[in-house]
Amino acid sequence: MVENHFGYDYQTIYGIAIAAERFGFDGLALASSTKKLRLGTLVTPVGFRYPSDVAKLAASLDMISNGRFQLGLGAGWNEPEYKAYGIPFPPVGQRTRQLREALQIVRLMWTEEKPSFKGRYFTITEAQCNPKPVQKPAKIWVGGKGEKAILKIVAELADGWNCLGTSLAEYEHLVGVLRGHCERAGRRMESIERSYYGWFLAGRSEKEFEELFEKHYAPFKRADETMRQFKDRIVLGGRAFVGTVDEAVQRVRGFEKLGVSYLILYFPDRDPNGSMRLFSETVMPLFQE
Repeated sequence: MVENHFGYDYQTIYGIAIAAERFGFDGLALASSTKKLRLGTLVTPVGFRYPSDVAKLAASLDMISNGRFQLGLGAGWNEPEYKAYGIPFPPVGQRTRQLREALQIVRLMWTEEKPSFKGRYFTITEAQCNPKPVQKPAKIWVGGKGEKAILKIVAELADGWNCLGTSLAEYEHLVGVLRGHCERAGRRMESIERSYYGWFLAGRSEKEFEELFEKHYAPFKRADETMRQFKDRIVLGGRAFVGTVDEAVQRVRGFEKLGVSYLILYFPDRDPNGSMRLFSETVMPLFQE
C-alpha cells in the first residue's frame, strides 16, 4: 500500500513496485512497470466520481494490466479531503445509499451490453462499457466496518471486504455481524474474500524495533504521552503489525485464523530494502503454500 498523502514521488513508488514484485508480494499499483502484481484502490470514495465513469476507468485499467486490477469502493469518510476538492460531503446515511447504487451500476456495466439503472442518486440509460474487464468475473471490493449498512452491502453485493484499524477481538465481532447479514441474504460467507489493511514495522530484536518505531512513528505521538507510552499503546492496541518479527507473525496468524486471506500493508520506512524486505524474508515464507 502506498499512502500518497505522505509525500511519495513517482520514482519512489516505482522503486517500491519493482522491489515488491522481486520479493514476491502480490499487489501494488503500477500497471506499466510490473507484470505480476495485482493493482487496486483502497478504496475509492463513492462521491469522487460518477459510478459509470468508475466502471469504465476500472475496465480500462484491467485491460492495460491484463486482468490484474481490483476495484475497491467505499462510502467515503474524510470530510477535509472532500472539501479540499470542492466535492459535497453528504451525511453518512446518504453516502452508504450512494455506495449501494454505485455497486449495482458498476456490476451492470461490466456484465451487460447496454444496461439502464434509475436510482435515487445515480442513473444510467443504455450505458456502454467497452471493452469489458479481462477478469471473468471482475471483482468489486468494499472497504469499511459499519455494522448496519456497510457490512450489509458487503453481504449482498460485494465480492470482497477490506477492514482496517481493529484488534483481533473487534475483527472477530465484525466477522460475526457479516455472517449474520450473509445468512439473511441467503449467501455463503465463504464466497466473500476478506482482506485486512495495516502498517508493518518490525525489528529482529526489541531494541531494533524500538529504534525503528521512534524514527518512523514519532510524528503521530500525542503531546501528552511519552514515546514508551505511545509505543505500548500502538503495540498493545493490536491494530498494526508492529513489534518484533515474532510478534508481527503472531498477529498475522490471528487474522489468518479469522478468515483473512489477503493482507494489505503499509511500510512507513518507505525503504524497499527495509521493512518490506524483512517481511518478505521472515514472514511471507511462513504463510506460502
